[in-house]
Amino acid sequence: MNKTIAIFGGSQEKTYQKIGAKHGCKVLFHQGKTRNGGNKKEFRNIIKKADIVVCLVGALGHVSMDVVKEISKKNNKTIVYHNGFGASGAIQSCITIMSEMQSAA
Repeated sequence: MNKTIAIFGGSQEKTYQKIGAKHGCKVLFHQGKTRNGGNKKEFRNIIKKADIVVCLVGALGHVSMDVVKEISKKNNKTIVYHNGFGASGAIQSCITIMSEMQSAA
């Protein structure tokens, strides 16, 4: 598939990257922790490089989620809100959505 997925939230960076690689995707990760909103620049850099963005709802605070949503909208990126913490489910959701987007195009 050769796409880039940005994942925000959680703590399993290596696992996300490993599963993404199995599906031919590059994974960019940020744990989502903010320091008084000071990570906006980091979030922006990651989102700009991504084809699709995932927010792990149970592992990401409201402030971070709002910042990711705002930046994604400005950069015209699709956002997936994933309820679980699991790497497989988050990446599979992205792959499904990206496949649907390719089919529609």
